[in-house]
Amino acid sequence: MKALRVHGYGPEDAIRLDELPQPEPGPGQVRVRVQACGISFVDLLVARGGYQVRPTPPFVPGSEFAGVVDAIGAATDMPLRVGDRVCGTRQGAWAEWICLDARAVLALPATADTTEAAVLAAPFGTALYALRERGGLQPGEALLVLGAAGSVGHAAVQLGRVLGARVIAAASTAAKRQAARDAGAHELVDSASPDWKDSVKALAGPAGVDVVFDPVGGDATDPAFRCLGWNGRHLMVGFAGGHIAALKSNLPLVKGAALVGVDYRQAGEREPERVAAIRRDVMAWYGQGRIRPLLGCVLPLQRFAEGAARVHDRNAVGRVVFSFDAS
Repeated sequence: MKALRVHGYGPEDAIRLDELPQPEPGPGQVRVRVQACGISFVDLLVARGGYQVRPTPPFVPGSEFAGVVDAIGAATDMPLRVGDRVCGTRQGAWAEWICLDARAVLALPATADTTEAAVLAAPFGTALYALRERGGLQPGEALLVLGAAGSVGHAAVQLGRVLGARVIAAASTAAKRQAARDAGAHELVDSASPDWKDSVKALAGPAGVDVVFDPVGGDATDPAFRCLGWNGRHLMVGFAGGHIAALKSNLPLVKGAALVGVDYRQAGEREPERVAAIRRDVMAWYGQGRIRPLLGCVLPLQRFAEGAARVHDRNAVGRVVFSFDAS
């Protein structure tokens, strides 16, 4: 089978398209013929050795996929059959086949688009875990979403709307703000403006923001935290801005606010039943048309360098998906 493999941490030219043996499912596993897989900022961070999880090279990166079950291992008690369309999250997704625990895949609705499904579970699962489970977002509350046109931020805008919040979306370009508007944001803020914090405060009113969804970090974290009102919750989801911010410890005290860490990967290991419920809700809402990933372009695996460049392009809007049917 064809697969992209990391042969050494460092520049992305260490990622090469290789021919590998087709894997066989073990007990409790299924094998999925991958039809589409996503490429994200975190995937590239793992490939460079810059993530907290560091697989030993050579390894196949990638964490999101959709495809068809084509083999089932022994002692698999999940109600899956050969031919079922599924999606899932697991390292090793940038390959034509992947084997994984049968409990880790989700059956797709009949109407699901394969390329959309490939980038559904991870960002929407992360956003729902953050907003509902970690942030306790309630109907009527004010939600500020940073990086609102990125994959996780775009999911948070949609889910904030589903959960009944008033969504203020911050993004750095007109195209990104339009994408956030299309996703359901009630208010838009230009995060490239030097006074964006004042714009948020004016929109939120005297009570301030109830929840901040922050996948950006860097220079955005401090001003966003200052937008919180009493009992506010700042959800720290990631650091796409490039560096980890330092927050003054007096801010949570004087605001009665909380800085809350969000690690969906660890939640899946420590709280599998809770995460399983999140995944079911995501799939149900997708099947009902209430949420939908934003696609930017679909490329064949051979055009990896082009896909990686688009992920790094801060002006690009929408997810990059590798398709084994693309040419």
